[in-house]
Amino acid sequence: MIAEMGFTITGERNAGYTQISNLFIRTYMPTANGNFVKVYLYLKMVCEHSEEKDLSVSKLADLMECTENDILRALRYWNREGLLEMQEEDGEISRILLRDTPGTDTAEAVSHETISDMAATGDTEPEIETNTEIEAGIESENPVETAEPDLPDKHTYTPLQAEALVKDIEIEKTITRVEALLGIPVSPAHLQLILYFMCDIGFSSELLVTLYETALKKGKKQPRYIEAIGISWAKQGIQTPEEAKQESESFSGTYSLVAKALGISRNLAPAEREIIDSWNTYHFADSIIKEACKRTVLQTGDTSLHYVSKILKDWHEKQVISLKDIEKCDESYQRQKRSVAGGKKIIPAQNQFQNFPQRSYSKNEYSSLEKQLLRAKES
Repeated sequence: MIAEMGFTITGERNAGYTQISNLFIRTYMPTANGNFVKVYLYLKMVCEHSEEKDLSVSKLADLMECTENDILRALRYWNREGLLEMQEEDGEISRILLRDTPGTDTAEAVSHETISDMAATGDTEPEIETNTEIEAGIESENPVETAEPDLPDKHTYTPLQAEALVKDIEIEKTITRVEALLGIPVSPAHLQLILYFMCDIGFSSELLVTLYETALKKGKKQPRYIEAIGISWAKQGIQTPEEAKQESESFSGTYSLVAKALGISRNLAPAEREIIDSWNTYHFADSIIKEACKRTVLQTGDTSLHYVSKILKDWHEKQVISLKDIEKCDESYQRQKRSVAGGKKIIPAQNQFQNFPQRSYSKNEYSSLEKQLLRAKES
């Protein structure tokens, strides 16, 4: 009989722990959106334990499997609640300071050492006095947000069910349009997604196509990413493509960048947004658009978007793709000015009398003049 080979188990006590105050759990968490709580907890963990401190909205969106707009809304929500402070540069988030929950340093904070001591002695968690004044102030200043609508659970349609639903004219038309956008036939995952939003949630064909267009503009084709955008729209009650586009544009970095560069503090009018949207055909980087806005203000003393458009059009015709290209254009323009100035011909100033016709005298006339002069001297 062969003896059974055994093994030993070892562990490492280097697991990290993230402290979350009871005040956050009791006061902030119940009224917050679930995605907002996920974002806050992840940021809290990164601050306390992760060596990777560099984050971005897109990274967080990928990690949380939601949209970038969801991340931005979460950050702005916690900023309003006073639990974090954001610094922005050129319309982009450059730094986030995660603040302690009010009361954490006094009544709410329990260190890991204290928890370890309690476990060793068998004591239960000590009672924590509630600061009713703080909680009352938070409740009055931060009213509970409107509850989001309940969405139907997503389920998988069987092949027979999917085949029957695809025969619907509107669904068939939608699938054709989505395939044209993707450039390939829809996969089973995309088909399930289309059926879920159209049959269960009630998206129209136009709204679903807008959903795919929005995701593809961001370079995203994954069904889960597209689903996250659609869920967000459904929870906000968005029902038309116009509402969806407006929601997406409200977080557009270009609008914010242009308004800040021109010193516009109000919301941009629809006509102004149309002008900015027309620049998309140039595919310029934000730095180039910002430079055009800066030159508009310095050269005209105004915030004319039409003037910005003229500058961008000129740079597009000159095939500008970077700030260095703009510097080259400036240098070329200065050389041209110096060349024109150096090649000018100096035209002497005309005598003020040269335009008068000169008189010509005959010999008889000269003789008559001489006689007149002699008579005048003798007299």
